[in-house]
Amino acid sequence: MTVEELSGRALDLAVARHVFGHDVEERPNLRTGEMDAVYSTGHRTSNATWVRVPLYSRTLSATIQVEVELEKRGWNRIEPQERASGNVRVVLEHADGRTVEAMGHPEEAMCRAALKALTDPPLAPPSRPSLDY
Repeated sequence: MTVEELSGRALDLAVARHVFGHDVEERPNLRTGEMDAVYSTGHRTSNATWVRVPLYSRTLSATIQVEVELEKRGWNRIEPQERASGNVRVVLEHADGRTVEAMGHPEEAMCRAALKALTDPPLAPPSRPSLDY
């Protein structure tokens, strides 16, 4: 699966793993019974807290976290954004001159661009079936 094909929770999980370096586990949501994903805030120590992987590709506040992490790693968003039928083009430029871009709804486009920026070579297919709902 390519970065452009990722969407929904599969995109969120890829961001959690590749942008933030979280060790993500897929688990059933006890409230809904549907599969979801969590990561450990304590690196699996005895005092680890498991939290739900944020909706990076759907909520502005979580997407801002992605953009802040990219800035820490030398990537900046280039303006302006081109809009085409509700989609935007996100272009990121690294301090060393590299650029990546992605199209989609604003939050999804930022997540896809982040994955392109931080995964070289591009993402390999997931080892487990990915969540997409």
